[in-house]
Amino acid sequence: MPKKTVKKKTVTSRVRPRWTKEEVALLKRLYRTHSNADIAQILGRKVSSVVFKGHRLGLAKGARRLKEMGRENIARRWEPIKQKASKKAAASKKATAAKKTTVAKKAAATKKVSAARKRKTK
Repeated sequence: MPKKTVKKKTVTSRVRPRWTKEEVALLKRLYRTHSNADIAQILGRKVSSVVFKGHRLGLAKGARRLKEMGRENIARRWEPIKQKASKKAAASKKATAAKKTTVAKKAAATKKVSAARKRKTK
C-alpha cells in the first residue's frame, strides 16, 4: 500500500488582523463622507483593506464625496504638470533675460568700438 503524502501548510509571516465590531461600525459611519486614505489612517489599516471591507459590506460613497474625490484626483494629477510647466517657463524666462543681457552687452561693446574708431579717424 502506497504512503499518503501530507501537504504541510505554509506559514505566512504576516497575519492580517481581524476587523472588530467597533472598527466595522466606525467604517460604516465614515465611509460615505471620508476618503479611504483618511479612514485607513484612523483605523491603522491599509487603504486596500478599507476598500475591500467597504466593498464586502456593500458600502458606497456619497455623491458629494465622489465629486470631491474627482476634484482631488484632478488636482493630484495636474499639480506636477503645472509645477513642471512653471519651472520650464521660469527657466525659459531666465534664458531669455540672459540672452537679452548678452545681446545688450554686445551692442554696447559694438557702440564703444565704433565710437573709438570714429575718434581715431578724426
